[in-house]
Formats: sequence, C-alpha cells, structure tokens
Amino acid sequence: MPLGAGQLAESVRVVPTYRGTPGPPSLFVKLPSRDERSAATAARIGAYARECVFYQELLPRLDVRTPAYLGAIELPGSDPVLVLEDLSDSCQPLDQLRDGTAEEVTSAIGQLARLQAPFWNDERAVGGAARFYNRTADHIDGLAERYDRSWTRHKDLVGDLLDSRQREVVERFGAVCVDWAAGIIGPRTLVHQDLRLDNLLWSGTGAWLVDWQTLAWTTPAWDPSFLIGSALPPEVRRSTERRLVEAHVAALAERGVTGWSVDTAWQEHRRLSGSVLLAMVPAMAYVRPTSRGFDMFASLLSRGAQHAIDHDVLSFV
Repeated sequence: MPLGAGQLAESVRVVPTYRGTPGPPSLFVKLPSRDERSAATAARIGAYARECVFYQELLPRLDVRTPAYLGAIELPGSDPVLVLEDLSDSCQPLDQLRDGTAEEVTSAIGQLARLQAPFWNDERAVGGAARFYNRTADHIDGLAERYDRSWTRHKDLVGDLLDSRQREVVERFGAVCVDWAAGIIGPRTLVHQDLRLDNLLWSGTGAWLVDWQTLAWTTPAWDPSFLIGSALPPEVRRSTERRLVEAHVAALAERGVTGWSVDTAWQEHRRLSGSVLLAMVPAMAYVRPTSRGFDMFASLLSRGAQHAIDHDVLSFV
C-alpha cells in the first residue's frame, strides 16, 4: 500500500509473511523513486545514502521522535532500501495543503532541540560537513542557477497562485540568493532542512519527524524558520512566531546549548525567512510534476514568499 507524499522516493506499507520467529505486523519500506527525474535528483544530492547515515549512525545518539530503524536492503546497482517502523496505526500524517497549527509547530520545535543540541558546533562528531547536503554553502552557486531556470519554467503555473508582491520577492530573491547565503554566520549543527507539514506525523504524544534525505550541517535557524514560514497561515504566524522562536531557544538551553540568545535567534529567523524560497523554487524542476505536487509547491511558495516579505529578507543582502 502506498504511503506518504514524498517527491524523491516511493514509500509503501508492507504486511510481511514470516517463516519462523514473527516480527512486526507491518513495515514501512522506502524505495528509490521510479520517476527518472526524481531519482536523478536524489542521486545528485545523495539523498538515499544520507538517510541511511542518519538512521544507522546518528539516530542511536539522538532521542528525537522518528520511526525506528529496522534495516536496509542492499540491492545490486540500486540505492539502499530502508525498512522502518510502521506508525500508520498510531500517527496521522500532516498535510501541506491544510493549515498547520501553533500546537503542531511547537511540538516539532521541541523535537528540533533533540536533533540540534547533541552536535552543536561539533563538526567532528558527525564526520564533517561534506557528508551533508547544504543549500547555504557548498551547493549555493549551482542552486542559484537552478532557481532561475526553475522559476522561468514554472512561474506561469505556480506564480499565478501568488499575488504580485509575492511573485516579485521570489524573483528578486533568486537574483541575490548567493549573497544572502554568504551572510549566514554563527554556529552550525545538524538540521533537517526540509521540515514542513508533509514531513511530520502527529500522535497523542505530539510531532514525529520523518524524511531525512536532505539532512544538513548549517545554521540552527534554518529549521524553525522554514517550518514556521511554511506551515502556518500568515495571520497565525505573525501572532505566534516570536514565541515559537523563544521556545526553540529555551529547548536548546535546556539541553546545554549556550550562546544562542533570543535576540540572535530572532535576527537569524528573520534572515532565514528566505529558506523556503531557496529550497522550493529549484525543487520544482527536479521532481515528478504531479497535480498534488504543484499544489504543494504553490502552498509553500505563497507562505514562504509572504514570510520573506514580512521580514524584509532582501534587507539581509
């Protein structure tokens, strides 16, 4: 049974038949995409291998809520096939096409501290930044070119769902995004880098984080700004985002992080209001063009562009 709404992989629920010792009644299996464009994108950024690194090497050192790792199947000539705990009976997937809530974002931000605090500014602990895809460092020059090509190709389709100010900031930000990225300084740690509603599950215990294919070593401000800017309708975001940023700082402090003040976090949150645009505009050209996929991109870009406008992201260049 297909599960999830991922663009870079095929995710299915499998009900196995056991010979001998029984195991879990169902499994979540993550396969490489059958779409050539999506599979090529995943291969270019090392998405499948990176997710295996997360589950095999990093998760044992973390207590973040995510499906348990059950194994990986190595197939000749193919990327690894991940086998994970199936949470579909106990969790509901959140949906980018529906409004997120402050409660959902607050819970996810609490999980972020569990991901970010253990490796705070400790590059040696994760084996070096070169292992991780980073939209704000090594890949930014090529990403800027892809941004321009993708927006040129899709602005008539997706751009029609944005207002004139939102379309303007998308175009102007793309022209200066390399300089914007150069201004991001300060601590580095592990970040999810694609933390949006489609990559969250919800249960009675709160948010669960899934899909670690774009795990990055970059600014800790990326994830909260990306999530807050993409999940909440603008009126809800405006009334809650300062409190949400403060909650992220407090959660990190509870786990021993020092030197990341509310004022610094808020300044970097405002700078990173460009993160949704930087991630999503290029991605449109490199995944399979489904109807639901473009509706998702329109939702992300509309909210992300408004976030960038509200925080005057161009003033950070």
